[in-house]
Amino acid sequence: MSAPGFARARSDAQRAERREAILSVASSMLVHVRVNDLSLNELARQVGLAKSNVLRYFESREAVLLELYAREFEAWLDAVEAALLVKAALAESLQPGARVDAEVVARTIAEQAAARPVFCELTASAAGVLEHNVSTEVAATYKRATISSARRLAEIVGGYLGEFTEATGIVFVSGVIVAIGGVWLISEPSPSMEAAYQADPELRMLAMDFAFMVEEIVATLLVGLEHRAPHDR
Repeated sequence: MSAPGFARARSDAQRAERREAILSVASSMLVHVRVNDLSLNELARQVGLAKSNVLRYFESREAVLLELYAREFEAWLDAVEAALLVKAALAESLQPGARVDAEVVARTIAEQAAARPVFCELTASAAGVLEHNVSTEVAATYKRATISSARRLAEIVGGYLGEFTEATGIVFVSGVIVAIGGVWLISEPSPSMEAAYQADPELRMLAMDFAFMVEEIVATLLVGLEHRAPHDR
């Protein structure tokens, strides 16, 4: 995966190219390692830059991963939106007037998350790892992107299930993110824990299927929000 060393960037286009290379390599690395195991030194080596040069483009490892997370979040939303459009069209063709319901929405959210392990890994690490060791400016930029993505998710789902109030949208989006991040952590056990599950049938019941559990949690959340409006803050 190592890239050849770059010549010094002298134009905006070249600097943008360096940033894209860093983000691309970080994404590729996260297919094979957890966030906690991704070091800035190894990232720099695989990009083909000195560590000090990587820090010219991103102030820290966490800043790299926060920008990558914002992009992964948007790509996941694109996939959810496209998949729901297909399912809605299919439902209408099979039964005129049929609509996408909470079960279909929950299944789509879970399926599209399961297809994007880098997104899931970053979601699981966002609050506890990625939001640390960054400047106020980077933190604020990231949070603005998060707000935009959260509103978009609420709008996508609200288009099928009925428009959310602001309070309902906040609870729904927060619940989805907690479900994806929390279940991902549990469903990706350490090698020793995986071996324990395989060796002991009684422990095997604790092994969690990511897509199944996220679907169940999101479906339950949506049904609950139909019957109870969240309190305004």
